[in-house]
Formats: sequence, C-alpha cells, structure tokens
Amino acid sequence: MHLVPALLCAAIGAATGWFAPRLIASLPEPETDPDEKPGEFPDKVLYADLGATPGLPWKCAVACAIAAGLLGAVFGWVWALPWLVFLVPVGCALTVIDYVTWYLPSRIVAPSYVVVGLLIVLGAVAVGDWHVVLHAVIGWLALGLYYGLMWFISPRIMAYGDVRLGGLIGLALGPLGFGTLILSVLAAGVLGALSFLPLKLLGRTIKRDPSKGPLREHVPFGPFLLLGALAAALAGSLLNLA
Repeated sequence: MHLVPALLCAAIGAATGWFAPRLIASLPEPETDPDEKPGEFPDKVLYADLGATPGLPWKCAVACAIAAGLLGAVFGWVWALPWLVFLVPVGCALTVIDYVTWYLPSRIVAPSYVVVGLLIVLGAVAVGDWHVVLHAVIGWLALGLYYGLMWFISPRIMAYGDVRLGGLIGLALGPLGFGTLILSVLAAGVLGALSFLPLKLLGRTIKRDPSKGPLREHVPFGPFLLLGALAAALAGSLLNLA
C-alpha cells in the first residue's frame, strides 16, 4: 500500500467531491421523452433541487475521499492515477443523478471523454509507450460495443446513457489490462443483480410493461457500472491482471 498517494488522492477526492452537487445543480434539464409512458418513472427531480439536497456535499466528499484514497493506496505513483482520480467526482455526480432520476446526462459524460483521453495521451508521453493509447482505444471500443449490443437487444433493460458511460469506463480501464475490463463487466452485472431486491424495497426500481413478465422492473444501471469499474481497477491492480 502507498500511504502518501493515498492521503493526497483522498484530499483531492474530498475537495472535488464537495463540489459535485454544484456540478449537478448547474446542469440544464433534459428534454421530455415523448416515448416515455406515464407511471414508468417517478416525477422528475430538478437538477437544481437535487444539487441542493441537504447533506449531499459532505456525503459526496466522504465517498470521493474513500474511493480516491483507495486508488492512491493501491496504485501509488503511476500515470493512470490522474485519469482514475478525475473520474471519482464525475462518477459520484453521475451516481447521484442516475439513482434519483434514472438518467445519465451527456453534459457530464461527453466532456469526461475529452479529459480522460488527454490525460491518457499525457501518460503515454510520460512513459514513452503509445500502447497505453492503443489499449485505451481498444477498451473504449470493447465496452462501448458490448453495452451497445446489450442496448440494441433490449433498450428497455439498458438505456443509451449506460452505453456512453460504458465506453468511458472502457477508455479509462483499457490501459490497465484486458483482465480489468472483463472484471468490470462481471462486477457491474453482479452488483446490479444483488441490488435489485434492496432497491425494489426502497421503491427505486424502474417499472415496465407488465406484459414483460419478470423483466418488467429494472434498476438504474449507471451506479453499478461505476462501482464495478472501481472494484475492477482496485482488484485488477492487486491481482496484477494487466
């Protein structure tokens, strides 16, 4: 374990996580989906109201401090750390939004592609190995196509926002190794499945057409994509899955 990187990353995570609610509150409201059926989703919570939720800043700060601190402790001073830590407050904001509104705004996801891509290029320059970029592109294509296929097969189980997020996760995890990519997919699926009953009891499942039988309810998948990615990054480094 690496103490100094852990402490520094935890401090960065806490500071950036504190401002995650402000990022949420600054988002423009999405346009109404004309294909959405009444009763499938709860009443829309405005981003401004969601960002102003009492206690949300310190909760995001604590969550981001823990996640970023773990990354620093496990990875140490490696060139993957900047883009992984950057995604911590981004992932925190997306988790809060998707859990409450079942929506992953491209206003956060799209710029994150640019920042992560630039940090990956800088890392490749620093280590003098352009395979870092190649593996990032392969990761982006692999997870983007995989989740895109899942969305194409059943768009009522996986929304296209999950596909965009999956591609971003593939871009970030690609340089860490193909084993880490595979582990992230497995972890996301397992965490999503295990969460169904607790979220159903909390009334957080997405209700679908009753004619679909047991598949008529689902959970917002974005938080589990992100948790699976974090778990895979940490476990992949510890298990040397590169």
